[in-house]
Amino acid sequence: MLYLILVFAHLLAASTALGAIVATDLRLLSKLAQDRVRIAPPNAFVARMVMVALLVLWITGAAIVAHGMVERPDYLSNPKLQAKILLVALLTLNAVALHRLTFPRLARGRSVARWRASEWLVIAVPVAMSNFLWMFTAFLGVARPWNYAMPLVDILAIAAGLFALVLVGVVAILRLAGRAVDDRAKPLADVVRRSLASLGNLGGDPARFVAARGEEADGNTESPPTRPVLRLVGRRAARSERRDAAASGR
Repeated sequence: MLYLILVFAHLLAASTALGAIVATDLRLLSKLAQDRVRIAPPNAFVARMVMVALLVLWITGAAIVAHGMVERPDYLSNPKLQAKILLVALLTLNAVALHRLTFPRLARGRSVARWRASEWLVIAVPVAMSNFLWMFTAFLGVARPWNYAMPLVDILAIAAGLFALVLVGVVAILRLAGRAVDDRAKPLADVVRRSLASLGNLGGDPARFVAARGEEADGNTESPPTRPVLRLVGRRAARSERRDAAASGR
């Protein structure tokens, strides 16, 4: 029973972190419909949620490994488990890099088009590494056919190849975010970025969303928001109404 609780807690922590990461990625994709895109770091709540999930994964994972070693002395000889431990350790180091290097750079608010080479290095690489490692380590958790069958070198080679693909994809998306939007010419790049923005907005019209946000920022809304009115009740309300009626009759 205790083992099942540990496995469930491990799965719940992984699902929580993956859900937060996917939601953050979709939010970033939805920004591609905008011009001069600026990417903000994730809010403090999401960042804490992922870090707490990572801590829970380490605790429950260590307990699961200890239980496995009791049941089977050669439990740690599983190459897939060894690869997962190595990649989770790399994921932890990458999380430190994100909080120490990447998020402070994003907090400066510089548009993607104005990023320097150093910003591309400390933003694109850790972001791609984080997205890839969370997905791949979750996959290793369910890849039971690889237990004691897939060599460690092969698993790491697959991981390196997939990370290269993810990094290329992240850089390509950021390149699109740095382009100026040209509604008249509508080149292929703008078609792609609007399609990705629609995907990030879960099928909604990103252009309409951006236009509405722009009108609010410029103060061009037809009906500006009004503050809620505090109404008096009881005797004070009656006295207030009588004073208003007397003042209007003067």
